[in-house]
Amino acid sequence: MEKIEAETEWLRSTILPKIVESGRLVENYSDSKANTFKVGDIEIDVIGHKEAFMLTFCYRAIINFEYDGEKFKQKMVVKKTHEMPPEMYDAVQFGPLFSNEINFYTEILPEIQKLAGGKFAAPKYYYSELNRYSAVVILENFAEHSWRVTKDRVGLSLEHALIAVDYLGKFHGFAYAMKHRNPEKFGQLIDSLKESRYASDFIHPEWMLTMKTSIKRAAKAVATFQPQIDGEFVKKLSFLIGDYNIYGRQRVAPREPLATLCHGDYVRNNVAYKYNDKEEPQEIMMFDYQTLRVSSPMIDLSVFLAVSIYADVRYPNFDAIFDEYCSALYDSYRKHAQADVPESMSRLELLKEYVRFLPYSVSISASFLMTLVQPLDISPEEMFANQMTDEEIIDRTMNQGGDIVDKEVAHQVKEMLELSQLTGVSIDDGIDVDKLPKD
Repeated sequence: MEKIEAETEWLRSTILPKIVESGRLVENYSDSKANTFKVGDIEIDVIGHKEAFMLTFCYRAIINFEYDGEKFKQKMVVKKTHEMPPEMYDAVQFGPLFSNEINFYTEILPEIQKLAGGKFAAPKYYYSELNRYSAVVILENFAEHSWRVTKDRVGLSLEHALIAVDYLGKFHGFAYAMKHRNPEKFGQLIDSLKESRYASDFIHPEWMLTMKTSIKRAAKAVATFQPQIDGEFVKKLSFLIGDYNIYGRQRVAPREPLATLCHGDYVRNNVAYKYNDKEEPQEIMMFDYQTLRVSSPMIDLSVFLAVSIYADVRYPNFDAIFDEYCSALYDSYRKHAQADVPESMSRLELLKEYVRFLPYSVSISASFLMTLVQPLDISPEEMFANQMTDEEIIDRTMNQGGDIVDKEVAHQVKEMLELSQLTGVSIDDGIDVDKLPKD
């Protein structure tokens, strides 16, 4: 209750006056009428860990206010960093994460909207702050326009998957078109993006142990549920993804000609759908642009299919899903670049690139899927403050989510092997393996 009262006062006295002065709160704002702005009741609804997995403190706010004699109500979502030790703040890399999101809403989104004729769905931006050890972003509550996150944390339906990859293809098409038509402007837009995952050589010991253990769990899962897979292939995969930073930096580094603007964390947690009366998904919108980066478009497609879709949907429908993505990408590129699709973006070349990113997506699903299947019943604050022993971390990582996680990760390794053999692309293609640590 004390924290809610503090947030209410912070909004009322400090933030809302700044937002109204920016002209983002009311369309007809004028400095001459600034004294007519009066904040009324404020309702705050904290978005808890049971509703969504987030490392930030996030809440919905309903703001009642008056301006120029009229009464208004605005519904917002406030996302802030928790109070935490500086070393933890830096380890999570909150500075770059919030910097990227602020950059997207203030610089990149307006350019995408110009290209898309204002039809690119995204929450309205109200306010942001980026300090040394704290940050905040305030956006429109998109639920007011009938957008909502899926009820299922993982294992989305084929219909959800097809809509998601269609939208993703369009987004990448916008970015490729900007890059093609005005490379100088594109360069300016991406120049201020910050590395949000691999910038620091320091990895929190708990996270490092979790990653190392998740790789061992994946190998054990393959041996149990996909025993036909040659052990040497599993060893090669384990070696490849064994160092989170060194492999990750190499894999996500922008490489021409496919480098483009990517969401960087395109998963169920960061997308919202609109549904019809029959609860069938109709449209999708992504949000949470903190991991925005220039990389291969396959970073988004491979991670979404690994973390948000189960094998029973992904595997038998892979060609249809991949074709849907390619079709949307090509249509978007042709329309907005006003040029033919280059050979470097052919279906075969994109499929080869997809294979290159499968070890990356498997490393993420191996360490994160367990949290979606069996969420820990603790808040982010408790998680940051909780001191677990190495034995507890290993036990949790090896068992959380049970057979559901093991079977899924093992099947992803099976798909990786099959597609590698189909395309003739080695899973370490494009990686300088000499730079990977040898245990």
